[in-house]
Amino acid sequence: MTRNNEKIRPSPWPHRWAWLLACATFPLIWVGGLVTTNDAGMAFRDWLTSDGTFFLFYDWLSAAGDKFVEHGHRLLGALAGFLSLGLAIVTWRCESRGWVRQLSLLVLASVVLQAVLGGMRVVLDERVLALIHGCTGPLFFLLCVMMVVVTSRWWKSGVTLAEKGPAAKVFRLAVLCTGLAYLQLVVGAALRHSPRMTHESAGGVFQLAVYFHLVLAALIVAYVFLLAWKCFRHRLQRVTGLALLALVAMQICLGLGSWLVKYGMPSWATRLLGERTFVNHADDGLQAALVTSHVATGSLILAASLVIALRVARQLDYGLAKLPQVRFGQGETVS
Repeated sequence: MTRNNEKIRPSPWPHRWAWLLACATFPLIWVGGLVTTNDAGMAFRDWLTSDGTFFLFYDWLSAAGDKFVEHGHRLLGALAGFLSLGLAIVTWRCESRGWVRQLSLLVLASVVLQAVLGGMRVVLDERVLALIHGCTGPLFFLLCVMMVVVTSRWWKSGVTLAEKGPAAKVFRLAVLCTGLAYLQLVVGAALRHSPRMTHESAGGVFQLAVYFHLVLAALIVAYVFLLAWKCFRHRLQRVTGLALLALVAMQICLGLGSWLVKYGMPSWATRLLGERTFVNHADDGLQAALVTSHVATGSLILAASLVIALRVARQLDYGLAKLPQVRFGQGETVS
């Protein structure tokens, strides 16, 4: 076999870089939740500087309290930005699928937009922008997870299913769970930000957010249980389905704990059980840990639902299932 006929294997670097970005983005969401929990978003009154120093050169380790948390969030955001730029470069150099290249540019544009939203929230001291910033963060995380999935070896070598009926139902359920999980994150963001808003409707927004948060939680539990059951029944994405179910169970516990330490027990529960020392805390480490964990786990539920939807779509050959081109020699390609 001559060199011109040697088959060149697809590069693993886009997938590795996508994993690196996703692993850096999850702590960014976690610390972002901690910023909201501690109300540290205005620890600095300037941007792209921190107390007058360009933020990359700010002495972060000497900071304390809110400034330590907020500047850590800024540094993680910068890391995600640099990794997004690296992902775009690597993808355009090593990836033959045009739509995956375009997806890498969308990831890069999204991280820039997220940075601008965060900066404008500080410059304008606007709580609504903080709410929007908190809602778009999980969308960026979803794009990172999508890059991990579509650049994987499994995606490139996967085969379509002969029997597509059951898989189509799993796909629709996964898409529904993804939509509900994201809507729940939006409502949760409104729930967390509305008590600190100053306009007259803040109280009404909070009450509506609590109501819809509970309704959506019930829907998510029901549909995730149904999705996991169908995954096991039809032997589709069983591991991810089980992980999603475990995350929802954990989320219920974290949600109950977050409510107890922040708002206390209902009056009927207090009459039955008496007062408990672990409930209705002022802002402290326990409350921050529980609330922030609750936010971060919600993003994992969103990501797991998307992974199931994407992988089943690949097996169903739904548009995105295009196989990469294989390169031969110099300039010769086949699909």
